[in-house]
Amino acid sequence: MRLNEFMDTESELEITGLACDSSKVKPGYLFFCLIGRNNDGHTFAADAVARGAVAVVVERRLALDCVQIEVDDARHALALAAAAFFGNPSKRLKIIGVTGTNGKTTTTYILKSIIEAAGHACGLIGTNAVEYGDNKLDATLTTPDPIELQKIFADMAAAGVEYVVMEVSAHALALRKVDGIMFEAGAFSNFSRDHLDFFGDMEAYAAAKKSFFTPEHARAAVLNVDDELGVEIMRETKLRVVTYGVERPSDVFGIDLEMSAYGLSYVINMSDNVGKVKFNLTGRFNMYNTLCAAAVAEAIGMPFSAVINGIRNVKKVDGRFNIINTAKCSVIIDFAHTDDGIANILRAIREFAPARIITVFGCGGNRDKTKRAVMGKIVATLSDHCFVTSDNPRFEPPVDIILQIESGIKEIGKTNYTPIVDRKEAIRAALEMAEKDDIVLIAGKGAERYNDVMGRKQPYNDEQYVMEIAGESGF
Repeated sequence: MRLNEFMDTESELEITGLACDSSKVKPGYLFFCLIGRNNDGHTFAADAVARGAVAVVVERRLALDCVQIEVDDARHALALAAAAFFGNPSKRLKIIGVTGTNGKTTTTYILKSIIEAAGHACGLIGTNAVEYGDNKLDATLTTPDPIELQKIFADMAAAGVEYVVMEVSAHALALRKVDGIMFEAGAFSNFSRDHLDFFGDMEAYAAAKKSFFTPEHARAAVLNVDDELGVEIMRETKLRVVTYGVERPSDVFGIDLEMSAYGLSYVINMSDNVGKVKFNLTGRFNMYNTLCAAAVAEAIGMPFSAVINGIRNVKKVDGRFNIINTAKCSVIIDFAHTDDGIANILRAIREFAPARIITVFGCGGNRDKTKRAVMGKIVATLSDHCFVTSDNPRFEPPVDIILQIESGIKEIGKTNYTPIVDRKEAIRAALEMAEKDDIVLIAGKGAERYNDVMGRKQPYNDEQYVMEIAGESGF
């Protein structure tokens, strides 16, 4: 494609590809100099040109002998250029985005199932995977970077996909990854502490979430009005609003919740359509996830029967409340990695736990440190015993992370915990401690198939390791 066909320039250079990482540049590429917190893409521009870039997008002029396109915001320019380069595929798709601290992944899978129950081909983009038709690709980020994202959209459109349901992270909004995409609906799940390593404070984190609900991004807002930020967005947004909740009056709401280890049921009222919801995952938070998906379905015109059937058709979401029943105890594997998320999962388990709850958990390295002591307090309070261990330490010493978690446990005077740095050893110790009817919760990694240590993603999966131990021990 010629450069002037998708960028504001007179240059007719033939562009063969786009990149914002100089190591991925090939001859004929256009390179974008993105400015981040810890690096400046302008310092890699010369390397990009040496590798074959024929033009660069900059926020300041550089001493380089190549075509330079100067813009105010290279991230915004990248998002728009990537869309145009791939033929604006999002305009051939109906896209729904889900944002919020917790529940995004489960909600997107429920919504995908509802849309398919209504007879439409639906793709999914999120933390677990990219899925459409018979294709299932590993996810790189919760919300892919614009070049990858637009390529995925193009592939989905070419495959006959009609709808796409995707997770939209606060990072993606702050970094302008979804600029230029018009969402049929944007949904908000909830808001609690997370990502303060990036945003600095809760106000900045909230502002990123709120930025999604503008006419530049979406046609409709689907909001949880039992959440204070949801109410705030409802009062401020100029979009058409569909609300959902349990405690406050809303367009889509549920009553008469019943829960067991094997799922939940409740009566849903969806703009005066009333029916019985049955979902194969338990927990009050999953009632909210199903209500969110139902409210989106209302906003985009899906039939009520598809909502009921679509929710029922979801058998499992990888890494979300996955139950492994052994002869000795039950094991639950969940992605919960925030203070609010792990509190929700433990309270849900307590609803049906016949005996003790033993929790294995940690906190990620080089991420929000403010939640570590808080999570320690919550887990020690809501568990009968907990093992504090490693969870993607990245470039931090795991012992340091564990000590910060321990500080919260000690602050409330609890002694019901054991620190074990090695995650495998911690899981094995928890399973050895467990007795009949106990429940072992392994939290934080969910469906992840790696452990991130010193820049290397070492192959590892909680569920596979539990099955390995069960096989060895014969339980």
